Amino acid sequence: MALFFQRDASLTVYPETSAGAFANGDTAYVVPLLEGFSFSQTTNSSEITLSEMESTGGTSRRGRKMFNDSLAPVEWSFSTYLRPFLSGTTNNAATYGAAGQHLVDEVLWNALLAKGRVGEVATEVESITLTRGSSVFTTAPTVSFSGGGGSGATATAVLFPTGHADAGKISHVNVTAGGSGYSSAPTVAFSGSPDSGSGHSGVAVVGDADDALLSRGTAAGDADANAMIMDSRRSNKSALETMTLEFNLGSNQLYKITKAVVNSATVNFDVDGIATVEWSGMGANIVSVTDGTQITSAKKITEGGRAADTNNFIRNRLTSMSIAFADGGNSDLSPINDNAYALTVTGGSISIENNLSYLTPEELGVVNKPIEHVTGARNVGGSFTCYLATGTGGSREFFDDLVSDAALGVTTHDFAVTFNVGGTTGQPRVAFTMPHCHVEVPSHSIEDVISLETNFTSLQSDMESNVPDDFTIKSFGKALA
Repeated sequence: MALFFQRDASLTVYPETSAGAFANGDTAYVVPLLEGFSFSQTTNSSEITLSEMESTGGTSRRGRKMFNDSLAPVEWSFSTYLRPFLSGTTNNAATYGAAGQHLVDEVLWNALLAKGRVGEVATEVESITLTRGSSVFTTAPTVSFSGGGGSGATATAVLFPTGHADAGKISHVNVTAGGSGYSSAPTVAFSGSPDSGSGHSGVAVVGDADDALLSRGTAAGDADANAMIMDSRRSNKSALETMTLEFNLGSNQLYKITKAVVNSATVNFDVDGIATVEWSGMGANIVSVTDGTQITSAKKITEGGRAADTNNFIRNRLTSMSIAFADGGNSDLSPINDNAYALTVTGGSISIENNLSYLTPEELGVVNKPIEHVTGARNVGGSFTCYLATGTGGSREFFDDLVSDAALGVTTHDFAVTFNVGGTTGQPRVAFTMPHCHVEVPSHSIEDVISLETNFTSLQSDMESNVPDDFTIKSFGKALA
């Protein structure tokens, strides 16, 4: 009889395309785990009971019966260290990934924020660049696409309203379906009933990346050009990237979680600790494999380097934050004043939550399995604590400004908040930027040293925009040996 020990466990992540496929030979990622990982799956059951009055014989039936309705989705969780690193041209063949900046758990960050896996390029129409002519339409024209090698793209044109200086002209074009298979930009045509003047024209934008990776720096340094940058701009999807999570417990015992999705990530700032990320999510099913057979992969990327590589761990003690009233940008929110605050944090956290739910049918007489997930509202926010201190831009002034008459007249705040985990210069470090945050009035914590604690929520600059701008992560890593 063999026993299994947590210390022997390892995790391999097999990221799937936006179509839900992982082909033999695709790249997989070995992600280092911390103690305390878990995964479980239970059944949804229902109970029927009897409740009746006493019979003439003095008895009352009190029976119960249980039914299995469906298999509940898998729930999994684990933690990783927040470890940025720079892979060079001499150590990236099949160990550390492509040359450039990486995060140990970047495959999970991407799954949290996008539908396509890292490096996946969309073959759909992303948007239309409009050149406005002098035509005035009586009704919105029909938008059509031709050529480009693909099909299925549809769009609607929106006219400026009556009373506007350009009333009757095309204001913008919304892509309602991107289609697929476009190898080049299709031709865009507008057809309708213009009253006068020349026509409008549009250029389709095709082949934008479908992952969360905005850029990947290839050198060490403090400039954004040297960082790996991921953001939330492609996260407004009804479903996100799926993966197969393979937990190897040793002795040829593997458990695979199919159709796994990342529901949340939480970064905690323990002042005396090492920066970590807590991950949790769901999946369709747990498959037990006892012969050691693994999914075929041409390349397994061992993120983070060798066990001896410790120069890419981040000390939370170096973490700083900045908070200032936003300059407006695309937002119509008015700042309370022009103050920026220099707050030294003593603790805090950032959480990104997708509010996923797994759809499971419940047919009578059948124990159904979960089928697919859907996204809910995306919540980005967190909290931070700092000592109550005087001085210009200090925490006392921060509290006083938030409870001033001017602040109480603002129903939604517009703060730009940045957490610099590991500091503002040097490597390794990671910056989390949230440019439009609503910040609650801090509460006082009466201890040996009096502190303030407050919660914040990151918002889109435009609630109805389909291009969210509420979260960006930038990582700056040291070169691996």
